[in-house]
Order: sequence, then C-alpha cells, then structure tokens
Amino acid sequence: MKFGEAPIEESVGAILAHKLYDKAGKLLLNKGHRIAASDLTALRQHGFERVTVTQLSAADLHEDAAAERIGAAVAGSHVRMRAPGVGRANLTAAVRGVLHIDVPQLELINNIYDGITIATLREYSLVDIRDMVALVKVVPFGVPAARVVDVERIAEASGAVLQVKPLEKQRVALIVSGTESTRARLMKSFHEPVRRRIEGWGSRLLEPIFTQHNAESIAAAIRSQTTADMILVAGISAIIDREDVAPSALLLAGGSITLHGVPVDPGTLLMMGYLGDVPVVGAPGCIKSPKTNVIDWILPRLLSGERLTRANLVSMGHGGLLKDIAERPMPRSKTD
Repeated sequence: MKFGEAPIEESVGAILAHKLYDKAGKLLLNKGHRIAASDLTALRQHGFERVTVTQLSAADLHEDAAAERIGAAVAGSHVRMRAPGVGRANLTAAVRGVLHIDVPQLELINNIYDGITIATLREYSLVDIRDMVALVKVVPFGVPAARVVDVERIAEASGAVLQVKPLEKQRVALIVSGTESTRARLMKSFHEPVRRRIEGWGSRLLEPIFTQHNAESIAAAIRSQTTADMILVAGISAIIDREDVAPSALLLAGGSITLHGVPVDPGTLLMMGYLGDVPVVGAPGCIKSPKTNVIDWILPRLLSGERLTRANLVSMGHGGLLKDIAERPMPRSKTD
C-alpha cells in the first residue's frame, strides 16, 4: 500500500485521500472516491495536477472488506455484526445480558497494525438488545490482508473475543433480619427497591422472609429456600466482619464465603458466598437506593449464570468508585 501525492495521470484506480473542491467551494470529488479515467478531464479543468491518494496492492484489503472480516471474527455468541461501509463494522447485542470481553486478546488485536482498531464498552456492562457493544474501525483506506488474517487467528484461538451472556429468568429469595419491633420498617424499606431491581432484570422475587437477626435464624431461613436460584440476605445492621451474623449464618447453613468486602463504593460491605451452586449475597444498605452501586455490578452477572470468584470480585476495584449516595449514613462529603 502506498500513500502520498501522485500525478493525476498515475492516480487512476487509486483512492482519493482528501476531499477536492473547485474554486467556488463546491465539492468536486469526495474522499474515498476511486479515481477513474473519466475524472481526469474535470481535474485538469479545475487546475489539479497532483492529488493525494492511497494505492492498494494485490496484498492489501480495502477498508470495508477488512472491517467486515474483523467484525465477523471477533463477534461471539449473541453479538450481531453489520458493516455499513467507510471502514466500519458495528457490533450490537442480540439479547439483553452481560458483555464479556477477552481483554488480553482485544489488546493484542489493537496492537497488530496501525489503523486496525476495536473500541468496546467496558467489560461486564449490562446491555440491552440492539445496544452497540463495539465498533471496528479501519482507519486507512486499506490494510495488509495478512494483518487481517492475524486478527482472525487470534479471535479463533480466543474462542470469543466479544460475547453477550443473556440474563436468565431466575427465582430470587430475599431474607430480611431484625427485631420484631423493626419488622414492618425493614420489610418496607427493602422489599420494594429489591423487587423493582429484580423484576427489571427479568427475574422474579419470591415472597420475602423476615427472621430474627442471629446466625441460627438466618441459617434456617437460608436452608429453607430450596426453590431459589439466588438468595439475598439483608439485615438491620451492616456486615462489618467475616465473622459477623450473616457470614456466620451462611457457614452454619453449609455454605461458603467467597469474599466479604468488595472494592466497589457504594457497597464495600457486601458479602458474596454460595450454598452449593446457589449464590448467597449479603446485601449492603445501598441495595435500597435506585442509584448505581455494587448490586448493579454483581447481580446481573449472577443472573446471567456466571459463578463469581474472589478474583472476579477483587478486580472490580478498577473503576469501582461510583457516584455517592446522599442518603447513606456517612456520605463521602462528610468525611472530606
């Protein structure tokens, strides 16, 4: 591929790099136009003797063909690809779900060749059907075909550079613990906000259960949720320690603790664990807020069938400082 100025007589078949205007400011030829022999007369008439062009060789691919092949290579399950031209391929979600990206392979592809670019949403973004999840843009008018083959090989080795895991319709249990005198207040403050979130994600919140705020009572409530696909535990007080009431209850019920203390704020006091294959989430108080918090990062991934590990959770620290919630007992503004 050659780029630069050339006499107009030598530019036939080449791709015009910049727009050309006549002396009156009227567009004569648009960039990307492939110069034909029939254009030469008009060019001479308007005083153009040399033009800046891209000349592709037999070893090069036009930007449109390259973008289409790259888009097709990186689009995994539940990702649709459309190549509208101008060196672009639009990748959109075919379902509502969580975007998964093989980030190391994406970075490798973006480092293959100047001008081969893929821009994506953040990994694990919750996307709706038809949302754009990535844009392939080939910057020059052509790239070596061998570099596109490199992209295809990397994508094949990855298995799925980009994919959307659909949200599943799950049954979610809510266990609220407290004292008898706080039952009505706690059930009111947790039930509706949690229901709206869960139903908004296409799942069903089971009838909430109220129990006393001690490990034995909460453990019994956890064990009783035999039809639930996920269990949320919220209480009168936040989970302060790994040996606090809710974590102790999960262990007493026969479960395991993945992590207490997730590096996302609001929501650092969240506990993540499992009872067999059933996720058990010790929810922080911010689950009651409609503003984005740790719950919005974790629950959609669980609802897409992902099993979260400690490594998954601790990696959330990068970007985990979210907008504050003014209703918190101690907003950040009061700690400055």
